[in-house]
Amino acid sequence: MTDTDETAFTWQGKQTINAILPRLVAPTRLEIALPEDYNHALFVRLNPDAGTAQPEKLNIEGDVMLLREISSLNGLEELAALIEPLSRLAARVAVLSPPRIVIVLD
Repeated sequence: MTDTDETAFTWQGKQTINAILPRLVAPTRLEIALPEDYNHALFVRLNPDAGTAQPEKLNIEGDVMLLREISSLNGLEELAALIEPLSRLAARVAVLSPPRIVIVLD
């Protein structure tokens, strides 16, 4: 059984993308920590029908299309560069609170 490589990054735009691209080899788990102020924007984008009194807790799992959705947010556009390579690898993506993105390649 092969151990999963786990790597954590702090979001710094293109610099983070450039560091991630060579690590897209299964099995791996990549975590990108985002600045705290992205939590609200991510919550609103990914939960458009949520009530205003609902706690803004993120725990959303999906595929690469989740990256397409969040890469439309101001400041996260560089994430779009991961969509094509991750699509070929059948990656799983999660967006969590505190704001972070987890990418898993099995």
